[in-house]
Amino acid sequence: MYINWQNKLLQRVVTGAALVLILAVFFVFRLLTVWIFDAFILVLALLAVIEVMRCKQSHKKGVHLVYVIPYMVIAYSMFVLGYIAEFGFWFHIAIQVIVIAVFALYVLLMNYMDKDFIKECAIKKVGVGKAATHSTLEFLKIVLYPIVLLFSLIPLNHLGEFITTEGGIFVPEFATFALVLVFMIACFTDTFAYAAGMTLRGPKLLPKKFNYISPNKTISGFIGGLFGGVTGALMTVLIFVPNESTIQEFIAENFGYAGWATFWFIMIGLIGAVINTAGDLYASYLKRKAGIKDMGNVLPGHGGIMDRIDGILFTSMFICVVFLTIVAF
Repeated sequence: MYINWQNKLLQRVVTGAALVLILAVFFVFRLLTVWIFDAFILVLALLAVIEVMRCKQSHKKGVHLVYVIPYMVIAYSMFVLGYIAEFGFWFHIAIQVIVIAVFALYVLLMNYMDKDFIKECAIKKVGVGKAATHSTLEFLKIVLYPIVLLFSLIPLNHLGEFITTEGGIFVPEFATFALVLVFMIACFTDTFAYAAGMTLRGPKLLPKKFNYISPNKTISGFIGGLFGGVTGALMTVLIFVPNESTIQEFIAENFGYAGWATFWFIMIGLIGAVINTAGDLYASYLKRKAGIKDMGNVLPGHGGIMDRIDGILFTSMFICVVFLTIVAF
């Protein structure tokens, strides 16, 4: 039987299955040590930031990988040092804010000392101070999107090591639960939205003047995505809670029993689906602004790494905020 490997739908399905398999492999390796999953996130972040910087043509704005990669290394190293030293939740955040501020100042000063940058400012008749400030703001945008958003998976990866029940029992399985929750909400939202949108079609999601950002998104697809987010959240609960007594205890303490816990996870699924869609729309906005269809071409049928994880970035930050808030308070 002849298989047309150029068919976009076939490419999308095969690539999607391969990505799920790769993710599953890293989850299995994570059972050996959580640091393997950290390495996976770091590689993903590097590939993502390269695509975003290429899309935004950041090099023309004075932002280069030689600034961004050291920031990623230092930010992660500070997390590891804080983990070893058992820093508190708020101290971790303070350290990361300081690292960002130091690197922003570094980028600002480097642009002042970059002869090519100064020459470019003279050609364009733009003040060096103004251009250097814009470059620093561009660096901060790159730090926030995609690095900080994707790095939110790292504290989730170590979440269980900081959680105890009222009985003083550690809940290491909760990190796996939180990570799976992120991917289940994001993937089910995308899948349900795509299926509902293709089947039902109907009115466009965005108003006419903004329709250029994502012309294929429909209201029916958005509603389907909401059902997908809720389904993903509840399926994660059904998979983990009956089989892990410590997770049962922790959820009961923080979300309530049975009906209340179900209600809160339905809400987490709904909000996660909305945020996931917002991530898709923001990525589409960046691509349309740059005049490109995809962020990259490394994933047949999907485009680039960012085309696949644009919603996951926002969903992971949402889940991270929810659970770290529970831990902190």
